[in-house]
Amino acid sequence: MKNFALLAFIPFAATAQNPVVPVLNQLVGDQVVGTSGGSTTIALDRFFGTEEILDNAVRLTAEWLAVDGIPGSAEIDFLLFRDRTPITTENFLGYVNREDYTNMIVHRVVQNFVVQGGGFSANGGIDDLAVDNVPVLAPIQNEFGVSNTLGTISMAKLGGNPDSATSQWFISTGANSTNLDFQNGGFTVFGRVSQGSFSVAQELNDLGEFNLFNLGGALTATPLVAGTVNDNFTAESFYRFSSVAEVPLPAGQAGTAVDLTYSVVSAGGGLMASISDQFLTLNSVVGAIGTRETVVVQAEDSVGNQVVDTFEVLVTADYESWRRASFTPAEVADDAISGPEADPNNDGVTNLVVFAQGLPTDADVSSLLATPRLSLGLNSRVIEIETPLISGVGFEVEASVDLDDWTPVSSTEESMVGANTITVQLTTGRDFTASSQVFLRVRYSLR
Repeated sequence: MKNFALLAFIPFAATAQNPVVPVLNQLVGDQVVGTSGGSTTIALDRFFGTEEILDNAVRLTAEWLAVDGIPGSAEIDFLLFRDRTPITTENFLGYVNREDYTNMIVHRVVQNFVVQGGGFSANGGIDDLAVDNVPVLAPIQNEFGVSNTLGTISMAKLGGNPDSATSQWFISTGANSTNLDFQNGGFTVFGRVSQGSFSVAQELNDLGEFNLFNLGGALTATPLVAGTVNDNFTAESFYRFSSVAEVPLPAGQAGTAVDLTYSVVSAGGGLMASISDQFLTLNSVVGAIGTRETVVVQAEDSVGNQVVDTFEVLVTADYESWRRASFTPAEVADDAISGPEADPNNDGVTNLVVFAQGLPTDADVSSLLATPRLSLGLNSRVIEIETPLISGVGFEVEASVDLDDWTPVSSTEESMVGANTITVQLTTGRDFTASSQVFLRVRYSLR
């Protein structure tokens, strides 16, 4: 009798040598999905990932004195990237370990946008208050790469100069990717606030702002925790960090598994969204033609750290796809019912106009027609037409003085403005004053 050693296969997640946190490396960007079950699949791991962090966190310990004299304190832990931003991480740790950030204040809060510090320190009382600049070293090279999502820590810099960061940093207390990723070379994200202390950053985000312009031009939106007014505040009234130092990474704030779990937070009524492993599939809902849907996707690591991206999906349509979605197969084969010039319910509105204006197909829509708007300027005449997100439809403007004979009005190419407005620029200088009244209409056509 032979003896066999049985080996059980146990699946395991890929791991990193060092602790990691999830990040958004690149915005997903807007997508397009067609009608009648049109779909698109997105590999989310092309956009999300994990980033190794240092074994030590940087703990910012804030201390203040409330208006009733009761002292308060709070801690915010920064988790810093290990290798992604070596210049920025080393620069920040230099300020920390030289104790340049001792008694540093939060000098700027823009609610649901940023909490900013690293520029000023405060000491003293009502009679001898001193607000000083944090001593700065030479500016550093920009290292933008990770997106400025909620809870990330980034370097502040001068406008128009990507390589101007020195000592000032900010926490994103809003989803700032679409804004800060594309300004001034992108703002360098070099870490994130720990999940265990992010609630403190959120509370800081909600503090009242004071314009302390008399203490320096940068202090125009400064939070004061003690409820004081400008003529009697002290150093203890600021949100002030008496200690900024490296500490061992707190337990449970970062894992080692590099695999992320994805979920759809919301997808809009015109889409069905599903996730399999790292693949997100978006299918249009039948009848959702020419809509713009907002999709929110979340990635989560093994210890609960989360990162979110928001993007838009255009559910577009051409006439034939709309025709197949709106009529039975037998009706699709009959141009007298489903053709662009047909009016199957005799309400005076052709199928092409119903399609072009995104109207329902099973009702009298004569009272629902959108009226084009005419905008008159000194040197321009513009027709604005409300339309869903469609393709393959042309718009021609015609003029008449008697609502009987219609003449095409020459125009430049139409252009898309906003989510669902087409503008048609009429030729400058066209004389519409030969008659006491002129009527304009828009004619739709397939192209």
